[in-house]
Amino acid sequence: MTQIRTGCDLASADDVRAGITAHGERYLSRVFTPRERADTGDDPERLAARFAGKEAVVKLLRPSPSDAVPLQDVAIVLDAHGAPVVELSGAAADLAGSVGISSIDVSLSHERGLALATAVALSQR
Repeated sequence: MTQIRTGCDLASADDVRAGITAHGERYLSRVFTPRERADTGDDPERLAARFAGKEAVVKLLRPSPSDAVPLQDVAIVLDAHGAPVVELSGAAADLAGSVGISSIDVSLSHERGLALATAVALSQR
């Protein structure tokens, strides 16, 4: 049975900026992949969009309370045309595979300090 799964999230650039100010490189390297950081130039508004994207994907995956999905296991990167794409690894890839998700689409938007993301996938289980 095919099932549509969705996830969405809203993030604040001010919260990302505060994380960078308080924890610097430790925060950035714990939450974002090197590719995400390169794609965004560490701009807090663009990073907030990636953070919202990661959270939207995790919501779509619906982990149980005992399933930890590190934010590093979900990367929102740009393809050759500048469109955001989802790359999963580790626990996120395992969870997606266990519910029959082979790809996830994501849409990002950011304006005036807020970032919004929506993720959609088809589950084959």
